[in-house]
Amino acid sequence: MTTLKGILPLLFAAALPAAAQDDHAAREAAVPANPLKEAYFGETHVHTSFSLDAYIGGARLSPFDAYRFAKGEDVSMNAVLHNIGRPLDFAAVSDHAEFLGEMYSTQVPGAPGHTQEALDEFRGLKDIDNQRAWFLKYVIENNRSGAPEHPPFFAGPETTVSAWKDVIVAAAEAHYEPGAFTTLIAFEWTSAPGGGNMHRNVIFRDTVVPDQPLSALDTVDEEKLWAWMAAQEANGSTLLAIPHNSNGSKGMMFEPVDNAGNPLTREYAETRAKWEPLIEMMQIKGNSEVVASLWANDEFADFENAESLATYSDRTFRVQNFVRWAVTKGLHYQATLGANPFKLGFIGGTDNHNGAPSDVDEATYNGSHGVADGTVTQRRDSEIDGWVKGPDANPGSIAGVWAPKNTRGAIFDAMRARETFVTSGPRIEPRFFGGSALVATDDPVRMVMDGYANGVPMGGTLNALDGPPSFNVQAMKDPVGANL
Repeated sequence: MTTLKGILPLLFAAALPAAAQDDHAAREAAVPANPLKEAYFGETHVHTSFSLDAYIGGARLSPFDAYRFAKGEDVSMNAVLHNIGRPLDFAAVSDHAEFLGEMYSTQVPGAPGHTQEALDEFRGLKDIDNQRAWFLKYVIENNRSGAPEHPPFFAGPETTVSAWKDVIVAAAEAHYEPGAFTTLIAFEWTSAPGGGNMHRNVIFRDTVVPDQPLSALDTVDEEKLWAWMAAQEANGSTLLAIPHNSNGSKGMMFEPVDNAGNPLTREYAETRAKWEPLIEMMQIKGNSEVVASLWANDEFADFENAESLATYSDRTFRVQNFVRWAVTKGLHYQATLGANPFKLGFIGGTDNHNGAPSDVDEATYNGSHGVADGTVTQRRDSEIDGWVKGPDANPGSIAGVWAPKNTRGAIFDAMRARETFVTSGPRIEPRFFGGSALVATDDPVRMVMDGYANGVPMGGTLNALDGPPSFNVQAMKDPVGANL
């Protein structure tokens, strides 16, 4: 495990991004591009010891360790040596923005607040029950007023800035290898008004990033998140947000009104579509596409429904929670408003809280939330606190993108264009093109060439055609997986 004692001297100062951008640009330009694009697999949603809930659960892998795991190195997890088996092409560590500074003080010797009594006590706790009691005492009790705020041991915003620059950004920079392995700088904005999940993972295209992330301690309003993103864009950043767990959103993720209670407008639709081109379709807490109890006529809907999620915090399932309903409703808004707020591409993620990106292999799976599900018995009998019963959880999903090369810009641009896909773990490569007169062929190369020349790829916009549309679909099996 990477020692955190050496983090402070890294000091990835504010002057670094310009130099880093110059270096990255040269290395990225040297990577050959495939105009027909290739499928790259990776992670957009993983937590490390720098997320408070992960640390309480037993996670001790840092963002540096998470990237090592993604690249195929051994790590110690749940008291055993663990390896991903097949390295990823890309990954984004998305630790919670909330309490990021507190986790810096907790783990980095010499950091402001490191020797506070509350943190000395926290580091000395060896079992999850005592850690949960500590969390209740210092964090939950401090937030009984309803408005989320920092706990008493927060040592100030400089700790959040340091955690972001010296850990999150530094880890991504240390492990970025253009052409071989791509890291994307990211964080999770963890808003849950009234217990409804409105979480988003915010991902940056390059190293032009703010001094610190926005957290739900700053605002729980996603419209204010989009305004913050617009401000970052004005400062030179390129970024997008990926909502997740709409299945637990209490119908709020795709509401027909804005946060002021007004009907959606074209401006709202265009703003949301700009900042949120993707949605996480599935993760450890179930799939967000569809649920069998609400789509009884779909024989394929009974897959990782995580129905026990509906028993926590009154997160009752309703059609407005699910992506299938949202994309259909989006067509209505396109017709009535002239813009579609739910014009979504689909992507995967795990929400793994062990610091193990895309740890989705069922044969070697040893849990996703530390001691909550670290053994077979725990996965059978326990629960992931406040979310789902152990048997309803799953390893999560894996993200796929079609990109011309494995670099930050190419991977991000594929996400922005929605040329993405998601599987429950197998590295299947699906492809889809639409157009007016696509060639009928079994030749995969010709199909792709024709699709780009005379149509649009998956995630694209198929405008009005002179005649009926035609579609070409291709799916390649996982080379080490089952036949399709």
